[in-house]
Order: sequence, then structure tokens, then C-alpha cells
Amino acid sequence: MKPRAKIARCAFANADLVGRARTGRAFTLIELLVVIGIIGVLVGLLVPALAYGRFRAKVAICTGNFRQWAIASATYATDDGHGRLPSFQLPTATSKLSNYSALEPWFVAIPMITNMGSYGVTARMWFCPTHEERWRNADEFRRFKSGGQGIVTPADLDTYYRLDQKASIAFPDLFWWVPRALEGSSSLVFPDPRQLRTRIADPWPTKLEDASAGIQPIASDWLVGTWDDDLKQVTSAGLSHSFGGKVRNNNAAFADGHVETRPWSDMKWQMIQGGGADGYRAYIY
Repeated sequence: MKPRAKIARCAFANADLVGRARTGRAFTLIELLVVIGIIGVLVGLLVPALAYGRFRAKVAICTGNFRQWAIASATYATDDGHGRLPSFQLPTATSKLSNYSALEPWFVAIPMITNMGSYGVTARMWFCPTHEERWRNADEFRRFKSGGQGIVTPADLDTYYRLDQKASIAFPDLFWWVPRALEGSSSLVFPDPRQLRTRIADPWPTKLEDASAGIQPIASDWLVGTWDDDLKQVTSAGLSHSFGGKVRNNNAAFADGHVETRPWSDMKWQMIQGGGADGYRAYIY
């Protein structure tokens, strides 16, 4: 009988220990709320960090695109035989383009799209990765017009501008600074510091060996600002690399092959257009 009694006592003791262990592991409502609160705070800290990480990744892709632009432009100039950088004549037959002051640095000739495609400039490289919605809108519109074929090749992008937009020019997400001739004019080019108000008197390069090839960029991210009445302070109006409602940086590619990613604090206005009721537009990099 004694062994059985001992076994019974052990069983009761084990049950008591299990009960106390279960009681010790349980959370009170207050403890659960505290844990949930801590998790909420951690998520609140983590989500913005992840979002900013994605933004920085897109900026890095954009920087890579500009490096490819610099390489493609140098290769194009080498093949040209005279060292001339990509410069395609702007059509000025429409009333909007007949006025020199109405021209913009993001206006490029549509044939440039397919021509630069031969040098590794993809359709996607005409759109900034930090503004995915602009590419998505163009691609979806092309799909709607074509019945399913989106923008895959430079030829698709050419079709998007010519047929879908009924445009005589392309208007991508970048400033193209290489001076290009104007249709119907024997002397005018755009942009030209002699015709515009610019910060630096040196012209933008047209050839690889130009003295300004390492000073003035051939391309930069789309960034326009507005001036105050005294023309002393410029305020960004987008597009460029914005995060949290602020412009963080932008890229500029140069004919000598280097690319600069400049923070907002290092950016300066480069050209001013407009005036009057519409105010002044400052092009920044």
C-alpha cells in the first residue's frame, strides 16, 4: 500500500506544480495592452524607415540610369565622328513652340527616343524611378490604346508620344541640357545662355571636348522652383526626389562621364524663365 500512496502523493504534487506553472505564464489584460502598445510603437518606427529605405533604393536606380545616360551619350558622340553629343532638332511648327520663351529643358525631339535606344537607353530610363506613378500612367494609357501592349521598348514610347498623346515632342522626367537646333532656324539653339537668364554664363556642352563638359551637365532630374518677388529665394515645386513632402536630392549626368547626386542644400538655380502674371520658373540642379 505504501508505494501506491507515494504515487498518489506525487501525482497530486505534479498537478499542483502544473497548475501553478500555468497560472504563472498567464498575461493580465494590462500586460497585453502594454505589449500591444510596444509593438505599435515599433511598427510606427519601422514603417517610415522601410519607406525611406525604398526611396533610397529608387534614388540609387535613378543614379544608375544617369550613369548609363552619360555612357550612352559619350558613345553616341564617339560614333558621330565630330564628338557631338545627342542633339535632335526641336520642331517649332506649333504655336506653343514658336515662342522661344515657351521652350522647356524637358522638351526633346521624339526621334531621340529610338535613336538613343540603340545605345542602351531603355524606355524606362526616360522616367524617374522615384515617381513610379508617372511611368505607370503612361504604360497603362498605352495598354488602353493598344488593347494590351504596354511600353516595353523605345519604339513603344515613341508610339505613346506620337499616337497616344498626339504630341510633336517628348516630355520625359528629366532635363536635357545639350543645346539643340530649332526647326526652321539657322542659328537659334535651346537652351542658350545668350537668350536666357542663367546662373552661369558658360554654355552647356555640345561636344565631348567642350570646356564645360565637366561643369555643365547634359542631363538632370526634373526640378522646377518658383522665385519670390525679389528673386532672392527659390522654393521647390517638384518633381525630383521627394520624400516626406521635401526634395531630398537629385542627379546630374555630365559629358565627361561622372554623375553627381546633390542634396537639396547644394542645389542652385541654373536657368530662369517666365515672369509677369505666371511668375518665374527656376530650373534647379
